[in-house]
Amino acid sequence: MVQNTPLALLPLIAGLLIMAMRFYLREGADSIFRVSFLCAVLCVALLILYMTLTVLSMLPNYAWVGFGGVGLLISAGGIWWFNR
Repeated sequence: MVQNTPLALLPLIAGLLIMAMRFYLREGADSIFRVSFLCAVLCVALLILYMTLTVLSMLPNYAWVGFGGVGLLISAGGIWWFNR
């Protein structure tokens, strides 16, 4: 496994922060069924899954590509939504 795979989690963490900020600042935190809140919950679930698989040594070799890709999509979508 590549030694710098935790760097792939940076887009996922950024996506979590962007979606949480959007939920509180733009939507007023009025409902837990908003897309931004659900995306933030998805980010937290993926981070927990990544850490669990790493601790159990069950993480596939290139899983960081998937986790990083999802993080990039959520981060880009959150930034795009912020500007609408």
